[in-house]
Amino acid sequence: MSYARGFSQNGAKLLANITVIKEVELNFIVDSTNGNGLGVRSIKSNGYVRNVFMHTSATPGVGDVLTNPNPIAGYAMVQFKNNFNYSLSGSNSIVSPLSGSSLTSVTAGHMYVIVSLGTTTLAQWQAVGVLQGFVPSVGMSFIATATGAIGGTGAVQVPSQSGISSIEICGDPNQSINNASIANYGGAVVMLQFLNGSAAVTAPANNSVIALRFRFDGSSVSIPDGGPSNSSGSGGL
Repeated sequence: MSYARGFSQNGAKLLANITVIKEVELNFIVDSTNGNGLGVRSIKSNGYVRNVFMHTSATPGVGDVLTNPNPIAGYAMVQFKNNFNYSLSGSNSIVSPLSGSSLTSVTAGHMYVIVSLGTTTLAQWQAVGVLQGFVPSVGMSFIATATGAIGGTGAVQVPSQSGISSIEICGDPNQSINNASIANYGGAVVMLQFLNGSAAVTAPANNSVIALRFRFDGSSVSIPDGGPSNSSGSGGL
């Protein structure tokens, strides 16, 4: 039998050469056809990010007084509400979009995402692969353990692909992270490009969820060594 391990608040200490580490977590959904004209929707950052702009096929929209510059497909502009002293690093993850075609049957060994609970019961979801101990919910993924129809009226979709293999920072972010007038123009800006497996600039598929983590130095005491940006070594996220 497996037992959960406890996470101790005092189990470890973070020791770093940076006096004031400031991390910003951000995620958003790519949506180039959204009527908001921002190229994205559902920006989440607990209020630390002012704008995310990507390519839009609609009329470029306004985000907090700033108009989307409408970059070509595959580029993004992230604007924060704060200024920082140095850009240190970043990381990312991408949640794939779905196929868009709902199914009411599954094939063993394939992965599916629940898009509608319908009248399908807990036992019926478990019969096709939802693990015991979890309550089925929209967005939950599972690997089918049986082939056949899903009982009730529940529906699933198969995962699609974002088409992106890496995300990189463009230029030296340290040159645009300290705006002279936050009140009028907002804070730091970081520019990104999305690359496919062939290293070509490519727009993530619509409905891909992009999750980003930015790490900055909020102190003037600790100056990073190395290159101009010192962002993940290669300038990537």
